[in-house]
Amino acid sequence: MARRIDKAKDPVSISYYLDTRRKKQNGMYPVKIRVYDGITKKVRLYSTDFDLDEKTFDRIKFPEKGRRLREEEKSIKSDLDELLIFYKEKLKLLQIFTFDSFEESLIVKTGEKANTFFQYETYVKELKEYERIATASSYDLSMRSLKSFLKSRSGKVPSKLLFQEITVKFLNDYESWMVNIQGKSQTTVGIYMRGLRVIFNRAIDQKIIDRDIYPFGRKKYEIPSSTRKKKALNGDQLKLLFNSIPKTKEQQKARDFWFFSFACNGINMKDIIHLKWKNINGEFIEFIREKTKKTKKANSKTIQVPLTEFAKSVIKKYSTDSKNPENYIFPFLKKEMSAEEKYLVNKKFIRFVNQHLKIMANANGITGEISSYWARHSFATSAIRNDASMEFVGESLGHSDVKTTQLYFAGFEDDTKKDILGKITDFMH
Repeated sequence: MARRIDKAKDPVSISYYLDTRRKKQNGMYPVKIRVYDGITKKVRLYSTDFDLDEKTFDRIKFPEKGRRLREEEKSIKSDLDELLIFYKEKLKLLQIFTFDSFEESLIVKTGEKANTFFQYETYVKELKEYERIATASSYDLSMRSLKSFLKSRSGKVPSKLLFQEITVKFLNDYESWMVNIQGKSQTTVGIYMRGLRVIFNRAIDQKIIDRDIYPFGRKKYEIPSSTRKKKALNGDQLKLLFNSIPKTKEQQKARDFWFFSFACNGINMKDIIHLKWKNINGEFIEFIREKTKKTKKANSKTIQVPLTEFAKSVIKKYSTDSKNPENYIFPFLKKEMSAEEKYLVNKKFIRFVNQHLKIMANANGITGEISSYWARHSFATSAIRNDASMEFVGESLGHSDVKTTQLYFAGFEDDTKKDILGKITDFMH
C-alpha cells in the first residue's frame, strides 16, 4: 500500500527491538531494527550486528534514572542510536512510503561504499559465507583496532572512516599508537595493516576509490615484517619430552596429539581434528590442508603422510568407533556443526594442548612458550638436520613452492639456522 507520508503525523515508527523468538547459540537474542507502518499495521525487522540478553537490552533501551551504563553498554547504545538515525534519515527522504521503496533506499550508495568500515564488514561477511572463520576474525580484529584508535583521538566510537582519510601519516600514527600505547608487537601491526591493505586493494579493484590515494608501498607506508621466530625442539629435548611421564590424563592427551602432529609431517591441529576415515589410504594419511581448500582450489596439494606405529597408536586410542569414510577420525567435530562452531572447537583444542603440554614441558626442564605449532617447526628442523632436502620439507608441509619453504626456513632462530647450515655444508670441512 503506497501513500504520501504526513510529516506532521508520521505513521511510520522506527525503534530497536530485541527479537526473543529464538535464542542464539551464544545464549543471547538478536537486536533488530523494528519498522512499524501504522497505516497497514505491518511490521518488518532488520538485522543488526548486536546480540544481547534481555537484562542488558532493557538497561540500554530503558536506562534507569541515575543509573550509569557501563562503557561497553554506552558504546552499544551509541552504535544503535546512530543506526536508528540512519534509518530515520532514509525514511525522511521518501515522498511515498512502502516497505519496498524503503528497503530500496537502504541499498548502499557509492559514498557509503567509500567507508572503510563498510568494506571491512562486507568482506568479513563474505569470508564467513565461505566458512573462512579464522580469516574473518582476523579482519574483524583489524577493523576493531582501527575503531579503537579513532576513539582514542575523539572520545567517540566512529561509524565512518573514509579511504581518503587514511594517509601515510595516519598509518604511521596508528602504528605508533598500537606499539607504544596498546603494547602490540610488530607481528600484530603487520597482520592488521595487511588486512587494511587488502581492503584498499578490493576498493580499488571495484573502482570505488582511485589508486592515487593508495598509502602503501615504497616511499609511502611500509608494513613491518613479522619478527616472530619459529621455535623448535632439538633432538635431545624431543626425546626428553616424549619419554617423560605425564602427571595427568590431560597432559597425556596433549603430549600424544603434539607428537602425533610431529610424526605426521607437522600436520597442524586444525587439520588433525578435520581428518576423516576416508583420509586413511592403506599405510598413509592423505589430506588437503583446511587452510588451502578454499583459498587455493586450483592449486590444492594433497599431502601424503606415512603412518608410523606411534601415529597408529594415537588413532587407535582416541578415534571414534564408527569408521564410516565420512566420519571424523577423532571425536572433536560433528557433521551438523556450523563453520563458527568448528572454529571455536579448534581454538579450544589448541588451547588445551598448549596449556597442558607447557606444564609438562616445564616440569621436565623445557622452558618457554611451547605450543602446538612447535611440533610443525620441530618436524621441519629435524628433517633438514637429518639431510632432508628443502623440496622434501616443502612437500611434507604442504607448501605450494620451494620459495615458501625458504621463507619458512628464514624464520627460524639463528642457532637453528647455523646448525642446519652446518649440516648442509659439512662436506666442505
